Amino acid sequence: MADKTSSGDGGAPVSSSSLSPIVTEINIYPIKSCKAVCVESITVDKLGLMDDRRLMLIDSNNRFLHQRKFPKLATVIAVVKQNTLHLSAPNKEPAVIEICRVSRADRPVRNVGVWQATLPAIDQGDEAAAWFQSIFDSSQSFARLVAMPELDSEECVPRPIPFPASFPKIPDRQVGFSDSGPILVLSEESLADLNARYEAGWQQSVPMTRFRPNIVVKGGGVEAFDEDRWLVVQIGSVPFMAYQKATRCKMTGVDQATGEVDKVGPLEALRTYRATRGPAHAEFGQFLVPLKVGGAINVGDAVKVLEYKKA
Repeated sequence: MADKTSSGDGGAPVSSSSLSPIVTEINIYPIKSCKAVCVESITVDKLGLMDDRRLMLIDSNNRFLHQRKFPKLATVIAVVKQNTLHLSAPNKEPAVIEICRVSRADRPVRNVGVWQATLPAIDQGDEAAAWFQSIFDSSQSFARLVAMPELDSEECVPRPIPFPASFPKIPDRQVGFSDSGPILVLSEESLADLNARYEAGWQQSVPMTRFRPNIVVKGGGVEAFDEDRWLVVQIGSVPFMAYQKATRCKMTGVDQATGEVDKVGPLEALRTYRATRGPAHAEFGQFLVPLKVGGAINVGDAVKVLEYKKA
C-alpha cells in the first residue's frame, strides 16, 4: 500500500453495458473523519477496504467525534504501516502509535457509539489520547482513540449493513466505523455536473475531496450520475453490489486541506436538484458492498457494469 496522502435504490437487474470507466483514485480514511490517504492498490475485506475507518476518536460519553463539530480533524494525517499508526498534523510533532486490536490491561474494551449503534472497540492508550488532545479546542477536554477489534475475533462485533428492503442480505458483510456504507464510489463526471451548477449559482467549485469517496471513476462514456443506475459492477476481479445512494451532510462544507468551513457549501447546490426526498436528503455518490472478499482493486482498473437497476 502506498503512503501518499491527499487533502434507496431497489429493483431487479436489467441489461448490462459495455461501458468501462476507469478507477482514477482510491482513498481510505484510517481514522474516521481524518484526512484521506490515497493508495494505488487495496485489499477488499468483509468490512470494505482494508484499514478504512477501523480507527475512531470518541468523547467522554464514548460517542464518535467528527468534522461536523471539529473540522480541524480534516488536517490530521494518519497512515497505517503494519501494526503502527503514523500521525501528523500542522504545527504538531509527529507520533508513531502501536495499533492494538486485542484488549489488554492498558488497552481496555470500550462500548462506543456510532449514530444509533453501539459496538465494542479497543482503547489505543494514553499516548494516542495525549497526542490528539491538543487538536481540539478547550470545549473538548476528552478524546480517546479506539480501534476495531481483530476481524473474526470474539471482541469484533461490526454493524450490519442497512440494506434497502428490496435487496438481498449478503451474508457476513458488515460495516465498521463508517457512517452508513462500507465503500463509496463517485464519478468525476458527477462532480463536474455539480460544479457547473455551483459555479453558476454561487461562483464556487469544490474538489472531489469534499465528498470523501473511496473509489473515484472516470470515462468510458459514463455520464454524470450513471453510478446511481449501477446494480452489480466488477472492479478489476472483484464484484460489488451498488445498493444505496449516499445522503450528504454539512461536512461537505469543510475544506479538507485546511479544515476551514465554507459560508455556503456545495450541499446548497445539491439540494436544488439531488434531494427528491426533501432538503435533508441530498444525495451524491453510491454505496458499494463487496460480493467477494480477499481480492484487490487498483488505480487504473476497469469498472465493468454487469447489471443495472430497474428504471
